[in-house]
Amino acid sequence: VESRSIVEPIRKLLRFGARPLGRRLRDAFGGITAENFEEARYFEAAATRIDPEQKCVFCQDVSSVSGPCDAFRLDYDRLVVAVGASTNDFGTPGVKEHALFLKELNDVSVLRDRMLDAFESATLQTDPEEKAALCTFVVVGAGPTGVEFAAELDDHIREDLADLYPEEVAASKVVLISSADDLLSSYDKKISDFTKIVLENSPRVEVRAGARVTEVRRDAVVGLDKRTGEEFVQKSFLTLWSTGVRPSKMVQDLIDRIPDQTKRSGMLVDTSLLAYGSQNIYAAGDCAVLYDGNAMIQDLEVLFRKADADGNGTLDKKELLGLFSKIGGEYPQAEIFRSRIDEDFEAYDLDGSGAVDLEEFRSLLLTVDASLRNLPPTAQVAGQQGSFLAASFNGETKKGFQYFHKGSMAYVGQEKAAAQVSMLKSLLPEFLQERLPLVGEDIILTGGLAETVWRFLYLDMQISNRNKLQVGFDWTKAIFFGRDTSRF
Repeated sequence: VESRSIVEPIRKLLRFGARPLGRRLRDAFGGITAENFEEARYFEAAATRIDPEQKCVFCQDVSSVSGPCDAFRLDYDRLVVAVGASTNDFGTPGVKEHALFLKELNDVSVLRDRMLDAFESATLQTDPEEKAALCTFVVVGAGPTGVEFAAELDDHIREDLADLYPEEVAASKVVLISSADDLLSSYDKKISDFTKIVLENSPRVEVRAGARVTEVRRDAVVGLDKRTGEEFVQKSFLTLWSTGVRPSKMVQDLIDRIPDQTKRSGMLVDTSLLAYGSQNIYAAGDCAVLYDGNAMIQDLEVLFRKADADGNGTLDKKELLGLFSKIGGEYPQAEIFRSRIDEDFEAYDLDGSGAVDLEEFRSLLLTVDASLRNLPPTAQVAGQQGSFLAASFNGETKKGFQYFHKGSMAYVGQEKAAAQVSMLKSLLPEFLQERLPLVGEDIILTGGLAETVWRFLYLDMQISNRNKLQVGFDWTKAIFFGRDTSRF
C-alpha cells in the first residue's frame, strides 16, 4: 500500500460535505445546513505547552517554511488532548540510538530504505557470515504491530526480493522476540498458537518467545531467556522496537502540573473523559487513562452468584468465560481480560480443584480491576472516545463512556490472518449494543477466510472513498506486478 493511499488532508475532512452519514442525518433533523454550519479551524503547528491556569495552549510553526508569526497561543474554554503517545523503550540501553520505530508514516520510508540498503550492501560481501548478518532483521515486541511487520517483511522478501537478490534472500532471517510466552498475548489463545505456527512455517522466521531484550547495539541485540536465565546475542542489521507506549513530553508536563493526576502512564480521566483535577481538560486515545470507579470487586457476591450456573458454590472455567462474555459492556476490563482466562486460570485455582471458590474469585477480580486502565492503545478505542466526546459536547448523550470491544484482527503472513470478532453485537448500532445481551462467545477466524475478512474491514475503515479506491488499486497492482521495490 502506498503512503498517499491511506492519508487524507484534514482540511478536506472539516468541510460540511465531508461529514459521515450518521452525522448528516442528525444534522438534517437538527436544522443544520451549509449556511449555519460552524466549520472548525485548523492550524498545522506543534503544541509545545499547555497552561491549565491560563487556559491556553502555546504553539509553534515547525514546518520548513515559517513566517514572522511562527509562535502563537490559543485560548480555550474546553480542551481535548488527543496527541497519542510515544514509544516506550523501558530504559533499555541503545534503543534510542540504534532501534527504529513504527509510529508515524515517515517511519515506513526509513524502514524500507534501511531494509533495501541491507540487501544491496549484502551483494558486495564475499564472506557468507557477513552477508547473513546484513540480511538479519530483528523485531522486538510481539503485539499486533510487531507480528504484522514481521509477517509483511517475510512476505516481501519471499515474493518480491527472491528474484532480485537470490543469494541474499537465502541467507536472510527475520527474528521476532516476545517477552511473553505467547505471540499476540492479548488475543485468544487459539489465535496466539495459530500465529506462531504460521510464522514458524517460514524458513526465514525465528520466534524467540519468553525472552527480554536488555540492550540494543548497532549490529545486534542482547537478550535474556526468561526460562533459563541465559544471555544471548542476536545479530541484527535492522532492529524494530515495538513494545508499548508512554506519555509524550507535553502530556507528561501537563500531568506534573495537576496534583490529582497520579498515573504515570497517561492522563487519568473519568467516564466523561474529563481529566482528574481539571474542569475543562479532556483526554482521549493513547494519552488517556480511563478510571470509572466501576470496579468488579464492588459487586463480588452478585457476580459470583450470576456466574454460578449449577449453584455448587464454585466457578469452573466455562462459567467464568460465560460471565465475562455477558458483562463486557458494563465492565470493559472484563472484556479485555477474558481472552487470558485459558492460560491464567490455574493461577487463580489455588487448590487445583478445577474451579474457583469465592475467595479465589475475589483474587481474580482484584487482578482484573487492576487492568481497568489498560484499554488497548488502538484506533478502535480512540475512535469510540472521539465519537463519545462529540456526542457529549453536542448534548446528544449524558451517559458516561463505555468501551465496547468489537474484536481484534491481525495479518500473520502467507496470505493468512487471524480475527477475534464479537460478530453479532459488533453489527448492531451502539445504542442497541447495551440493550441486547451478547449471544455466544467471540467468533475466532484463522487462515485465508480471516485474511479476506481482514482486507474487507481494512478497506471499510479507510477515512474516505478516495482512500478505499486507492488501497484497493494498490492491492490489485501488487497481485499482478508485485510490491514496489524502488526507494522513491
